[in-house]
Amino acid sequence: MDDLDTLLASMRNLPVDPRLGEIDNAVIAGIASRHQARVEMRAMALVAIVSLSVGVLGSIVPAEPVRAATVFPLGAPAALAPSSLLGGGE
Repeated sequence: MDDLDTLLASMRNLPVDPRLGEIDNAVIAGIASRHQARVEMRAMALVAIVSLSVGVLGSIVPAEPVRAATVFPLGAPAALAPSSLLGGGE
């Protein structure tokens, strides 16, 4: 514990870092960049809301009547299956 006390005492006796005089400008610039990012985030949120609205409205109003398609498990109609083609139509 004594080593820590001597280390802190030696740090206290060091001269002040000259970069601390410029810290105010850096803090103000950081706040300004966060404000700019907040404005950009609002614009992105607006774009997302408009995009979602157009997508939902586009899915509600269909362009043509909807018909159910027949679904085959293998992706081809049974009439075109190799077993039926090789069987000679039996």
